[in-house]
Amino acid sequence: MKQTLMTHMVCWYPSLAESKKIFTVLSQYSKYIEVQFPFSDPIADGITISEANTVALKNNITTQKCFHFLEKHTKKSTAQVLIMTYYNIILNYWVEAFIKEAKQKWIYGLIVPDILFDEPDGKILLLLCKKYDIHLIQTISPSCDLKRLKDISKVASWFVYAISQNMTTWNKWKFWEEFREYIKRVKQHIKIPLWIGFWISTKTDIKSVCKEWSFAIIGSKVIKTYNEKGLVWIDDFLK
Repeated sequence: MKQTLMTHMVCWYPSLAESKKIFTVLSQYSKYIEVQFPFSDPIADGITISEANTVALKNNITTQKCFHFLEKHTKKSTAQVLIMTYYNIILNYWVEAFIKEAKQKWIYGLIVPDILFDEPDGKILLLLCKKYDIHLIQTISPSCDLKRLKDISKVASWFVYAISQNMTTWNKWKFWEEFREYIKRVKQHIKIPLWIGFWISTKTDIKSVCKEWSFAIIGSKVIKTYNEKGLVWIDDFLK
């Protein structure tokens, strides 16, 4: 399972001490961990992750504290770490300073869902990620048209984050025929691996993704499991 799974956590949620424990558990079962730097308006996230962002911000989390958290964990972790955040966080930190700091903390990739690579700010972000050898992960959704897919194929590296539905995270989800057609269409133009995210919450989901496509990304379910049953249940769930 570890070789086909990326998990998601919100830094400093629900506290620094607990997020350290969550990271340790995720490292045992994840090839990659997506660590979210909290933001006040996480538009790409559903209610579970949004509420986790709110709690983390109430803990007076800052970008520098997030980087300090990574410094303590990434180098010794068996999982590789990506940062997920929103562009305002990067901009307020100064874009190149953020990317340089990420590189120093052994970060492999950056996911920024509210910025497009062909916008002026997005172009700068992409260039800086290339300068510091960090992958700026591109996202696609079922609404991507042919031109957009071709444009993304020219700049994408490592993998493309394929959003399974045009909704926020943690809605009821299943593999349906339209999804398969969407991925089939995407793979005609995207030749690097597709990692499937949003609404993956069961062993069956993960097996279905990994059998036909590539990596499965599981986020809201991890936080939801923690909220309902605590840390030990994340371990049991991922196991």
